[in-house]
Amino acid sequence: MSTPRLDALAALRDGTEVSDVDLADADAEEVRDALGRGGPWTLRRCVLDELDLSGLDLSAAVLERCDLAGARLRSAVLDGVRVEGGSLAGADLSDADLTDADLTGVDLSRARLVGARLTDTTFRDCRMIGADLTGMRSLAVTFTVDGSSLALARLADAALRGWRLERVDLSDADLSGADLRDAVFTDCALRGTDLTHARLAGADLRGADLGEITPETPAVLRGAIVSTGQAADVCRALGLQVI
Repeated sequence: MSTPRLDALAALRDGTEVSDVDLADADAEEVRDALGRGGPWTLRRCVLDELDLSGLDLSAAVLERCDLAGARLRSAVLDGVRVEGGSLAGADLSDADLTDADLTGVDLSRARLVGARLTDTTFRDCRMIGADLTGMRSLAVTFTVDGSSLALARLADAALRGWRLERVDLSDADLSGADLRDAVFTDCALRGTDLTHARLAGADLRGADLGEITPETPAVLRGAIVSTGQAADVCRALGLQVI
């Protein structure tokens, strides 16, 4: 059973390692004040959903199976945080600094990461369905999403040159206008993915499930590297016979 509200706030003030507290109904300013005084924090199985923690510095924090669904973390400093399990579904992480952050098995469905700094950020086996990653701040693609689902995610116009992806589901994601030159897709799903006007020169799609091949596919995939089997599928979509 979670700790009553007053005891939960007291627990935050008593030390930086806190377990099984429910802060969902606590005063956001009191929570911000408590979290802003200490650190780095280790929070286990805590509930902070819907709280406004915008701008808070949680550098090097450890969050294990915590619920932050719908939390507002705009411009928060999350440098070096380690998040294991739990939920950030629908959370607003716009303009947050996630440099060197490591997130494993986290639900980030519908999360907003607009303008977030993702330098050397690791998303591993995360649920990122419908996440918005437009406008990311990074000079190069140094974040990884291996084993994660980015179905329906928004990555339009993203600078993703040289991106390396393994076991990633990008079905129905929006990658229109993205720079995917020299990217490598290994065991990935691109079924229904919007690649309109994407730059794919040198992109290796041999390990990707391209879904339905249509007569428009060759123009969309111009410059990409495909397998002989994929090339045959494209030819058949154009009404050509492969002998």
